[in-house]
Amino acid sequence: MNKTHVGILIIILIMNSISFAISENFNKTIDTMGIDTTNINGKIINEEIYNTYSLIVYGSPLDGYLNQRWKEVNDGKWKKNSNSRYNGEGIRGEYWILGENSHGYEVHNHKFPVDIEPPSSPETWRYAILNDAKSSWEDQSKYMDDSQKEYMINTNLTRNNTSYNIKIPDIGYDKVRLENYATWKTFGTVYTQRYDKQNRKWAANFMVPPMAADSTIECFAEFEKGKTIVPAENETIIDIPITFGANAINIGEYARDTHVKLIEAELLINGESMTKVTDSSILSVSKEFLYSYEKQETDDVVILDVTVNSILLTKFSTDGPLTDSKNFIIAIYFSGVPQQNDYIESNTYYNNVISENYAEYEEIPPPYISEIKIEKYDSDKKSNLFTSRKTGTKFICAGQTIKITATVENFTKNLSISFEGDSSIFTFDELTKRFEWDEPKTRNIKPRFPSLYIYKEMFTKTNTVQASSTKDNTSTFEFVYIIPYGTKQTLHSWQTLRKETQNALEIDENRLFSRIKKPYEIVVKAQNINGADTKRIELDVFERWDTLYNRDISKYIK
Repeated sequence: MNKTHVGILIIILIMNSISFAISENFNKTIDTMGIDTTNINGKIINEEIYNTYSLIVYGSPLDGYLNQRWKEVNDGKWKKNSNSRYNGEGIRGEYWILGENSHGYEVHNHKFPVDIEPPSSPETWRYAILNDAKSSWEDQSKYMDDSQKEYMINTNLTRNNTSYNIKIPDIGYDKVRLENYATWKTFGTVYTQRYDKQNRKWAANFMVPPMAADSTIECFAEFEKGKTIVPAENETIIDIPITFGANAINIGEYARDTHVKLIEAELLINGESMTKVTDSSILSVSKEFLYSYEKQETDDVVILDVTVNSILLTKFSTDGPLTDSKNFIIAIYFSGVPQQNDYIESNTYYNNVISENYAEYEEIPPPYISEIKIEKYDSDKKSNLFTSRKTGTKFICAGQTIKITATVENFTKNLSISFEGDSSIFTFDELTKRFEWDEPKTRNIKPRFPSLYIYKEMFTKTNTVQASSTKDNTSTFEFVYIIPYGTKQTLHSWQTLRKETQNALEIDENRLFSRIKKPYEIVVKAQNINGADTKRIELDVFERWDTLYNRDISKYIK
């Protein structure tokens, strides 16, 4: 082999490896589902096709198939002459052949547009005999059990999103080539050829709907003592029996328990895994667990955040996992019977966040928000927000805590507070979780709030808050909120300017505290049966507070 040939070979190998690189997440997915990364011909699984069509395909449309075709389509998923999906550039359309299955047979694209759709129905077409049709049905490696084959045979065929009163036996096993069996979540596909009036053959694909398209998994937890527990006066060890598990539901007539590769339910308390139950070839699992809590000297009300996570995997490689997660709150009252406004029975806990509807009083006028105050809140101490000299707007650092206090005239039971802007401002990111929950727990320091569930509930776009006090038809509402550490900045800092200029040593200090994008908005809305009042307050976000220890920002603020 000469040098030129060696060079060409190296280029081909490099291009091939770039085209079929598998991401870490997809690698975990196919590993979980037990799918081989290469097929019988050594072609690598195509992640792009799986993400686009939910099909397991090896190789790519550009592998030099003799009968490959391309059509431009306005809503096509593919980019012409490319191994990737359409991304807004290039020519958009669909390929007829996507690649190969695990056995090396061609996989055809059910989204490929038909050439000419005759005015007659598929129920009246004349179909051609295919040499490999009958053998495709005899290949037992293509299906798992008889119920899967039975479903394909007894289900009406669909084409171009229309279901027809025709089944595979009506056409004939020697005229219908099986390409993919239907699974719980994926379509089955078959290939036929029809004759037109001139006896010309035209390709015609059909699909069979998923066996259990509406199937899902639902987890549960039952609490023998209820979710509100009041121990006896001298009781220091509280035993809490919990029964938890998961059920597969809506599985339909043809899906079987034997199709289940794994069904699992896991019990977590305050974010820590307690136990799990796992099984296979079964549609439900459950387990009893006894959790014991030992009273601490400072305990008054203890909140236990109980989570049940569940997952179901079928034995069909193309089905993704079915998952469910549910949260429950257990409150232990060492100080006696809870009052009306305590944690659980009234649906209220930290921040007085509630989900119940407000009471209706027809006699009262519409509410009016007379005052909103936003302050920095640290160790139960309030202080004024800083104001940027550059923009004249108030700001807070990412990772700091604010307290919003609203005064509302005329009776209204609750208030909604929402955040508008980039979603990072209401995302419970990993860094916030580490600083607010994980590290205090590691150092045996009491976290700011007693339950991980409370943190998760707080970081939503909109919170509904109950009045903390009401007097003479004037209500006061208080809401404490941690600005997530990952919140995107709206004002320039040392960090953003270095990133922008790619210069770690020098920045233009005149641009510090200048605007990157418009401020976030805090939207406060009060409502009763006779009307509503909404106020908006702008809030800028600066660099994380923990990165500013050695910075003197006094000349930039007022």
